[in-house]
Amino acid sequence: MLRLGEIDLSALQSALVHAGGDGSGVIERLSTQATLSLLDELREVSTAIAAVQARALVHLESAVKDECLAQEMAPRTALKTARAEAAFALHAAPSVAGQTMSSSRRLVQSMPGMLRALAHGRLSPEAAHRVGRVVGPAAPELRSQVDQVLTEHLPYLEGCGVQQWGDEAEKVMHALDPQGAAARHTHAVQSRNVSVRRAENGMSVVTARLTALDGARIRKSLALEAERARAHGDRRGHQQIMADMFADTLLGRGEGMDPAIMEIGVIITDRSLFVPDHADPAVIEGLGTVPYEHVRDEMRRAMASAEDDPELRLILRNLYTDPEDGQLVAIESRARAFPPALARFLRWSHVTCRAPYCDAPIRQSDHVTPYAAGGATSVDNGNGLCGIDTQKEEAGMRAEVIHDDTGLRRTVEWTTRYGQKARRSGINFDPVGTALRRRHRRLSATEQSTPMQSTPMQSTSMSSTADPPDQQTGWVTHTLGELEPTREGGPTPPDSHATLHRAICRLVPAGILIRRPPSHPAQRLLCAHSDYVFDAMLLTSRLEAGGEESGSEPGAQEE
Repeated sequence: MLRLGEIDLSALQSALVHAGGDGSGVIERLSTQATLSLLDELREVSTAIAAVQARALVHLESAVKDECLAQEMAPRTALKTARAEAAFALHAAPSVAGQTMSSSRRLVQSMPGMLRALAHGRLSPEAAHRVGRVVGPAAPELRSQVDQVLTEHLPYLEGCGVQQWGDEAEKVMHALDPQGAAARHTHAVQSRNVSVRRAENGMSVVTARLTALDGARIRKSLALEAERARAHGDRRGHQQIMADMFADTLLGRGEGMDPAIMEIGVIITDRSLFVPDHADPAVIEGLGTVPYEHVRDEMRRAMASAEDDPELRLILRNLYTDPEDGQLVAIESRARAFPPALARFLRWSHVTCRAPYCDAPIRQSDHVTPYAAGGATSVDNGNGLCGIDTQKEEAGMRAEVIHDDTGLRRTVEWTTRYGQKARRSGINFDPVGTALRRRHRRLSATEQSTPMQSTPMQSTSMSSTADPPDQQTGWVTHTLGELEPTREGGPTPPDSHATLHRAICRLVPAGILIRRPPSHPAQRLLCAHSDYVFDAMLLTSRLEAGGEESGSEPGAQEE
């Protein structure tokens, strides 16, 4: 008989074996609602067991290592012995057991908030260990800081999938240690590889470990080709077409895939562009969080590759985040179908499917409240969803936007036919800043002191000279000078392009002429007139000329 405190684990196991393995009629007699309650209780039991297992693995590792070291074994041998014992206890491969033991050690020793959340069923074991693996390269002090931020965001993360839990941890770790993030990315690039493994029923699995932007380009190229083929009457499934096109292109079989004209959305803050010591992670559309240095390198490559690829252009657009929850804000349309700019904004702000616990790529822009029921075609009523979750009404589910006291959208609540509820919000692009503001307000309220006011993402000011708009193109030409970054806080007026100009100064030498559309009345939203379009050929020629002004180049034309 094995007991854990007051609990007889042997009796618990016998009851579960009887109910599950022996075909007990107890479950068959339950109503639908009672069955759902049973499943929820079993989920909470399983997460609590996972937390206990994590502590047990850490204790096993420590005990085995102590006994081996007492016998004067080498530390490496002691570690291998501990992992081998864990593998047999878990009935898992040594490599899998070693990864589980390592992530458990980080959770137990450095991340008490995540471990408590796991024990209380607020995240799944897979998500907890994903967080533990993400923070593996970090020092214990940094892991503790990541734990504090994620714990602060628990109410907003409980409906997230495993991938977003890992993305949130990586995003927070990046913001707290940007220099370490750049170094980790440089090291990770050296591990790129391709593997081919046998799968069941005569199939195989091809895995390529590539840089994030290359992966995003491949995925989007295949997806566009599949949609094009379906539009021309191809009756194969979307994923089947992608797989066939992937193989045909690599093997030179058939026509293969033509290079697609596409746009890859990347969200990166002004800090990451021009103040790397205080940088934030970037986010790639449909993929997730990546180190800022990866995006900076790709931007430099895009500006320097005009001769090889004259059609490649780098476009920067101003985006604004809400200081309360770090989500992007944007525009509204009166059409039933989401227009391209609005659909693109949903892809950028949601990254992956926004249904609870789903991390699939976004396939469609969906109305939270159906259009037929009076739902508006707007960011407030829009969700990026995968192909399955867009059929929520057919599955008996409904979704509802949850607003705060000021009327702003904060999250979306999903309800099933039988009353189960879960919430999922958009991506928080400033998790550290929003966590600090929430924590400060909570502590201030407890101490009955004046709460700190929320302010937008920190920005800087700059000085620049602007010529009158060109009479033919209407574009304004800015001559950018050498500028030193500052860390002055405070809100930036919505019509200010100061921080973006300062970012450009870090990408190109002083004196380069950058053209942008003439200013319009500013709004807190994504708008086409705030686009900056860089002609790679123009920038390359100016770089080679040492930044001398010619004053004769025409303004770049927007797509």
